[in-house]
Amino acid sequence: MTNPTDINTMDEGASQPSPISRMIKIGLCAVLYLGGLFTMIGAQQGAFEHLEGWQEASLGLGSALVILVITLLWVKTFNISAKSDEPIAPSTKKSQRVLIMSMAFGGIMALLFYVSTISSGFDMSETHMFSNSPLPPILGIGSAALYVVGMIYACYHWQKSADEHERAAITAGLLGSFYFYSIAGPAWWMLQRAGAVPVQDPMVMYIIVLTVFSAIWTYKRGE
Repeated sequence: MTNPTDINTMDEGASQPSPISRMIKIGLCAVLYLGGLFTMIGAQQGAFEHLEGWQEASLGLGSALVILVITLLWVKTFNISAKSDEPIAPSTKKSQRVLIMSMAFGGIMALLFYVSTISSGFDMSETHMFSNSPLPPILGIGSAALYVVGMIYACYHWQKSADEHERAAITAGLLGSFYFYSIAGPAWWMLQRAGAVPVQDPMVMYIIVLTVFSAIWTYKRGE
C-alpha cells in the first residue's frame, strides 16, 4: 500500500502512480539533490569565482533552495507532518525521534565547524566541511567522535524500531547502495588512473552512495 506521505505523492486526488513513474521521480530528485549539493560545494571552494557576483549568488541560492525542497519532501516520508488528530504507529514515532536526533547531531557538527571558522578569522579554506585540508586537532577529533556516536545511535535505534516493511526497505537500500559502490568505486579508481576522470574523493563517493541508499529506501518504503 502506498504511503500517503511518500515523496512521490504530488496530487492528492490522483490515482496511485505506477512503479516506473515513482522510480523516475525519485531518481530525478536524487540527481537534483546531488547536483545542488555539489554546486554549493564547488561555490564554497571558489569554483565559480569567474562568474559575476549576482550570477554566483543566484547559483548558490538556487542550489540551496533545491536541496531544501527535496530534503523537506524526503522528511515527509517519516510522517512528521501528519495531523495531530491522526493516529501514528509507535514504530513511526520512534523513527521520527531517530530522524530528529540525527538532524540534531548534524547541526551540532555544522556548528562546530562554524565556530572553528570564526576562531580562524573566517578562513573557510581551512575549516569548511567539504575539504581535505588539515583540521585543528580538537575539531577533527571532536567531530569524528560525535559522528561515530551519532551514527551508532541512529543505526541501532532505527533498526530496532523498524517494522517488517521498514526493514525490507532498509535492506533493499543497503543492498542497492552496496552494489552501486562495488561497481562505481573500482570503475572510478581505474578511470582516474587512466587520466579519464578526476581523482576519487572518499567523501564525494560517500555522499553519492548515501543518496543511492536514500532513493532506493524511499521507493521501497512507499510501496
